[in-house]
Amino acid sequence: PVQAQGQLVVSRLPVQAFEPYFADAVNIELLRADASFKGKVAYTQTANGPQVQVAGDGVLEEFKARTVASALAPSEDLLDWKALNLRGLGLALEPAKATRVDVKETVLTDFFARVIVTPEGRINLQDLLRKPAETSAAAATVNATKIIAARPHSTSATASKDPQTADAAVVQAPAAIVNFGPLSLINGKVLFSDRFIKPNYTANLTEVTGKLSAFSSEVPAGNVAAPVNMADLELRGRAEGTASLEVVGKLNPLAKPLALDITGKVRDLELPPLSPYAIKYAGYGINRGKMSVDVNYIVLPNGQLTARNKLVLNQLSFGDKVEGAPASLPVKLAAALLADRNGVIDLDLPISGSLNDPQFSLGPVIARVILNVVTRAITAPFSLLANAFGGGGDELGSVSFAPGSARLTPEGKTGLDKVARALTDRPALKLTVVGTSNLDAERDGFKRERLMDMVRAEKRRVTVKEAGAMSADITVSAAEYPALLKDVYQRADMAKPRNLVGLTKDLPDAEMEKLLLDDIRVSDEAMRELAVQRGVVVKDYLAAANLPADRLSLGASKTAAPDPKWTPRAELNLVSP
Repeated sequence: PVQAQGQLVVSRLPVQAFEPYFADAVNIELLRADASFKGKVAYTQTANGPQVQVAGDGVLEEFKARTVASALAPSEDLLDWKALNLRGLGLALEPAKATRVDVKETVLTDFFARVIVTPEGRINLQDLLRKPAETSAAAATVNATKIIAARPHSTSATASKDPQTADAAVVQAPAAIVNFGPLSLINGKVLFSDRFIKPNYTANLTEVTGKLSAFSSEVPAGNVAAPVNMADLELRGRAEGTASLEVVGKLNPLAKPLALDITGKVRDLELPPLSPYAIKYAGYGINRGKMSVDVNYIVLPNGQLTARNKLVLNQLSFGDKVEGAPASLPVKLAAALLADRNGVIDLDLPISGSLNDPQFSLGPVIARVILNVVTRAITAPFSLLANAFGGGGDELGSVSFAPGSARLTPEGKTGLDKVARALTDRPALKLTVVGTSNLDAERDGFKRERLMDMVRAEKRRVTVKEAGAMSADITVSAAEYPALLKDVYQRADMAKPRNLVGLTKDLPDAEMEKLLLDDIRVSDEAMRELAVQRGVVVKDYLAAANLPADRLSLGASKTAAPDPKWTPRAELNLVSP
């Protein structure tokens, strides 16, 4: 058989000169690529095919490629680097065996990549390779059939008996074994543009430098189910020239199935350039603000994803509503709800799912989580403040009262204390209090409350008469109640049962109560006044907690329609500036 071996030295071979041989397979135009190699090469022709061994050092320098111009888009720079060094490169090709590629060390310096989200929502790097034409696929099938027929120990009878099995034997050749030593990235730049949204968004990543330790596609010997070894990743750079970027963790680019544990950090990213996203999804541009992000993504070999996204937004400020925007969300209210007294919004957005689920897509999931937070500003604003309250949620959106009463209960005061603390910590929020009442549900309660008012008034009269200390807020004990009730009854201007000599009869407490309650009249106007009193009581209580008066408003009181689920309350409504 033919054999050859020797030393091979190639210096600055212009790879672009060979573009006609591969142009039909790629969607890029190769402008320049100088290839160099120094090492050993061995070739042996065997009965089953060629056997090749290559070992040495290679470098691809001055690489420049751009997208192919079309009627819809002009050509633009795509990939560029100063030098890609492959040290300790080894290549082994042998018939019926897996191709083996080994690289002891890789260094990529001064590189540039153009990443574009197209108007169709695809990433341009997804389309670097052209899809093979059907004629090419047919030709490959014919060639494969010829190879099968020519293989030793195969007969035409065998090939015709089970051609599908024979084809599979060729197509399903052993997967290549790839081993990479440490990989270093030095002084890179990535220009990202999103043309899917209108207006378009562009961002720059610069000074991208980092390293990835050794990794391999080879599984541990004798254990196919064992996970592929993970490499340590360290990557640092700057986003938009001001924000720091750091990515660390473990992954293996060659692992199948995918497995990784990555942590990323961005500090002080200016938010106004993200206005196109805010306009598209919320209807408002961003005037001011910075963002810091901490993310951690863990993907297990079974496809299970667990992700933690921590966002800290500082001094976020939205502009006016953009007319004609695709969506409109209450982002100003949401920002006011979430921002503390220092203007900081701290969000934790956990995400989980299975990458094996065809319906699972990470981008829409993240967007949906953020959208849910904003939507809750409409449907459940108080639940967004739960952390500041130290518990509680939607129930703090109202203050409950006893039927017919405008006196705050201990539970009501506790809830308002939490609301006051939250409003103190969020100075952009304002509160409107709306008192409510319902004649049908509160008729009896209103009468009993008016009776207790008369009993308390009687106690104040007696206290003043005896020169005792006087207070508007007075309580009546169970022991004091019978005597005070009797005094109220005797002083009441109403018809009373009398004895034979015409004097007012002495009656049991229950009968006196019934007569007094029956004499109390309840009108719609009285219920409206009760609703107003409830709103005033709540507003005054919050004002006493040192909340500025201009942040508290009294809304128009409401008399509720008949509803068996309705309860006496004052409603709290949060509004943004």
